Amino acid sequence: MSSTENFRYRVSADIDLNNDQLGTLKAIVETFIAPLSKEQEDALVIKLQATHTEEQVRQFCQLSASSLESIQTTRGFINRTVLPEKRKELLMILSVLSTRAGTFALTGHFDEFKNLSIADREKVILNWKNSFLPQLRLLYKTFHSLACHPIYAAHSTQLSAAMHFNPKLDAQYENIPERLTMLSPNEIGEDATFDVVIIGSGAGGGVVASKVAQAGKSVLVIEKGDYHHEDEFLMDESKALTNLYEHGGIAPSYEGSVSIFAGSVFGGGTTVNWCASLKLQHFVREEWAKEGLSHFVSPKFSQDLDRVFERIGASTEGIVHNNSNQVLIDGCKVLGYPVADIPQNVGNNAHDCGFCFAGCKAGLKNGSMNTWLRDAYEHNAKFMDKTKVNRVLIKGGKVTGVECIANDKKFNIKASQVVVAAGSLQSPGVLLRSGLKNKNIGRHLKIHPCTITFGFFDRPIRTFEGSIMTAVSTVSESIKNDGYGAKLEVPCLPPGSYCSVIPWRGAAHHKDLMMRYDRCSPILVLSRDKDSTGVVRYDENDNCVVDYALSNRDRESLMDGIERSLNILAAAGAREIHTGQFGVEPFNFKEDEPSRADNPRFIQWKASVIKYGFPHEGAGVFCAHQMGSNRMGISPKVSVTKPTGETWEVKDLFVADASVFPTASGVNPMVTVEAIALHVADSILKSEAKL
Repeated sequence: MSSTENFRYRVSADIDLNNDQLGTLKAIVETFIAPLSKEQEDALVIKLQATHTEEQVRQFCQLSASSLESIQTTRGFINRTVLPEKRKELLMILSVLSTRAGTFALTGHFDEFKNLSIADREKVILNWKNSFLPQLRLLYKTFHSLACHPIYAAHSTQLSAAMHFNPKLDAQYENIPERLTMLSPNEIGEDATFDVVIIGSGAGGGVVASKVAQAGKSVLVIEKGDYHHEDEFLMDESKALTNLYEHGGIAPSYEGSVSIFAGSVFGGGTTVNWCASLKLQHFVREEWAKEGLSHFVSPKFSQDLDRVFERIGASTEGIVHNNSNQVLIDGCKVLGYPVADIPQNVGNNAHDCGFCFAGCKAGLKNGSMNTWLRDAYEHNAKFMDKTKVNRVLIKGGKVTGVECIANDKKFNIKASQVVVAAGSLQSPGVLLRSGLKNKNIGRHLKIHPCTITFGFFDRPIRTFEGSIMTAVSTVSESIKNDGYGAKLEVPCLPPGSYCSVIPWRGAAHHKDLMMRYDRCSPILVLSRDKDSTGVVRYDENDNCVVDYALSNRDRESLMDGIERSLNILAAAGAREIHTGQFGVEPFNFKEDEPSRADNPRFIQWKASVIKYGFPHEGAGVFCAHQMGSNRMGISPKVSVTKPTGETWEVKDLFVADASVFPTASGVNPMVTVEAIALHVADSILKSEAKL
């Protein structure tokens, strides 16, 4: 990999596996994606005869990790997602399982793991999944992710026939925006000077660039990710994740408890998000105001939220709900739960490609790249991609510029003001590398912990088609009535994501669920982090590391959302219902039973769901929203920036991204970030005017 690629990846060298470790890894991966026995295969042929040809089922049943020649895919996934320190732990586990004594300690078998039969290996992994020890459940979760996600993402074309996965990949689009121009390092002279340098091109950086450029300032936006024109977006899950996201799409927290998704591309998260555009709710605005930040209950903040909606074309006009969103709506209506459309930032246009996570080839999504940054571009702002800002240059407590690296070339750029908008995972690193000492930098990380429930229907759902997230229920929040609980939405689940978030209960069971992919309707349970603890820090190689511990209160919020989502799936007609909990078996309605949330057997099963709860490493948790790691406040004792967004320590150094959130927003944060960035841009211009 080139040095620029390293800006997004944790590591670049291939993981160094000896023959024993490699053999064990192959055996583990082959257990998760294994060829089925004749008996298992025949059973699935009969079960799926109404929806699949016999050839489709038999071919899919015999596919395996080795037949797909996928070990290099798995190794590449490890290279991108596993920290160097965690690699050592992974290699140690593989080494332990490569010995008789180690295998006995972890499995109870006297032979090496790779020498066990597939049936015995499967039992071992299932025992890990259902263990009372969190460490063994984490072992199951780690290998499930390493085995399934990269293979199904990379080989979705080969697997698509039996999964009935045939998205519209050949669509042609007209009137897409013109290409933006990126500066190369060679075009930056030794005396390059700008009024404002902005680090990051996402929701915050784009807005600030637009406003200060329109005020007549010379502006340079620096992005460590690549710029992709609409023609260059690839509607391929594996390539999209690799090209557009931090660490190739998924990065586990240090403890492995949460999987984290964050965009790393020109336009930041606004390029790869799912178009959901929600305003900050009144109770969060009031909560922030109680911390001394009165701006958030001011008419000006309300006006800025409206201005954001107008610029990005956010509305509910043009929404066409896909089948999964309609399931959410239908179930809520049966139960009397609140449900509403989610405004989409597509300018009242219908958008139905199902690949918003891979960038918008149609150019309909009004992310920063096609709104705020285009405004800035038209007012002479300059852009650089594939460029990392090592640090902000400071003299006498004031900003003087930035130090950058691109194409192995290090260079400085002078600036009167610098705005850090690199996101909650990277902005703390910029500040720390620049010499800032505030103890709150990187602390107070907030996320939206999420899990997923699944309903399987007797009809095609095809959740991968149409708009992704167009409806939301706040029933859990309404019942909690304290600003917490959980929102219920519909997630994007391409094959790689789907196969790794639905619990694995053996190779045959998993292949059954994969072949019923088009009949699955998922519900996303998105909780608002109240008192979980999160920290962003950096290792000796400057890799971002997240420490995160999910609190009991936030586990309760997830459980409340899970319970409500299960009711919705039953009320909407699901015949089979799953949670993401490792120790809970799915529920099936009998042939003579209607799907109803008041079914006594279903109610009894829900009691087991609630009893199991959300134990440590007992369910998959992920997040796509990171906030609060440089929070705003009224004192340097509790915050990193002033209410204006300027850092307490350095004059003319501002932060303008989700890292300034005082607490979790509770809604998809894009609109809030952009409204705050308008406020920060005003502060920048006022600060400059006083000079």
